[in-house]
Amino acid sequence: MNRAVVEWLPCAEAQQLCARVDPTQHLHSMSLLRRITTAERAAAVYELAWVRAHAVRKFPDGAQLFFTKTALEQASHQRVVDHRAAQFSGATHIADICCGCGGDLLGLATIAPCHAIDLDDGRIALAQANLQVRGLREHVAFECADAQTWELPASVDAVFFDPGRRASSGRIYDHTAYLPPLTSANAWRRPGRRIAIKCAPGIDYSSLPFAHPYAIECVSLDGDLRETVIWLDADHSWRQRATVLDATGTHILDDTQTPAVSACTQPAAYLIEPDAAVIRAGLVQHLAAHIGATMLDTHIAYLTHDVAIDTPFARYWQVLAVLPFSERQLKTVLKAHGGGAITVKKRGSPIDTDALAKRLSQPHGAPLVVVLTRVAGAHTAIVCHGPIHPKESLHGNEAAE
Repeated sequence: MNRAVVEWLPCAEAQQLCARVDPTQHLHSMSLLRRITTAERAAAVYELAWVRAHAVRKFPDGAQLFFTKTALEQASHQRVVDHRAAQFSGATHIADICCGCGGDLLGLATIAPCHAIDLDDGRIALAQANLQVRGLREHVAFECADAQTWELPASVDAVFFDPGRRASSGRIYDHTAYLPPLTSANAWRRPGRRIAIKCAPGIDYSSLPFAHPYAIECVSLDGDLRETVIWLDADHSWRQRATVLDATGTHILDDTQTPAVSACTQPAAYLIEPDAAVIRAGLVQHLAAHIGATMLDTHIAYLTHDVAIDTPFARYWQVLAVLPFSERQLKTVLKAHGGGAITVKKRGSPIDTDALAKRLSQPHGAPLVVVLTRVAGAHTAIVCHGPIHPKESLHGNEAAE
């Protein structure tokens, strides 16, 4: 969207048109809109209606905010925004580089005055509209500029950098192709300046173009891995951290203590599936030490324990049977346990889980889970019930939001 269209969107006329749009009926809605306004405005109103119907999943006031479809897809959930912004506490001047439609500014602007730049003036206009909705517009100075040539003001003591990870051909997985590339951040480094870089969850840590010190934080929300944040030059005692956001709060597991190498054992009473943030942060051994569990295999991110301990960093499954992988034997075991609908999960197995689940499932019986994995190097099937909800509590480090 260009700036002229975006500046029209908040007006009463545009908002009334938006309220008439059914975002599930594209052709009907566009036909209606084009009889009333220009084709360009009609497209913008329809996209806004569609975006607002979906934005409520990420922002509590999403039905009043302004995004494009692509920008909303890349925007962080409000819980993640708030968690990250809180880590800039104490900053006096924050730069938001590649601010897009301002999803992260909605958190950053509550911490300190901000200077936001983006190469797309239309997106800057959307960001300004979003800050106006929250009553934060006066907290941010905007500039349409190229991040690779823009000179960072000397007063900036904290930087948030969210490079583009989408191109016309789709998602960008190679960080050297980010828009702009991650190497841009090296020009902004100086003593005392914190820099947070939002990256895709699956970024290859071994190829990061940064000299130490830097730290890696993996953030999940309700069990779904949302993003990886690279923290440059921040005064952290940790180098890798898993942050789990759920209904009970914010939970943190990090590498400040080096655990003893966890033993590998056969599956015990419970199979433990670490949260995706724990796995991506490389903290499975730390979790094992935290809850007193053992591993099934040195290269597989499953743990096991005789007791189920309530922790936000993992899910527990009650083990019903363990056997070397054999589809014929699996059918016999599942029948003995009254299995009905079967879910197949895998880690370290080449099996097509969807096809196997269809062959194993029965129209009647209890829902069960088959986990295909390696146990001491052997291809193994573990039949489970769950996930279960342990009663004993062990939460570790927590932070209030």
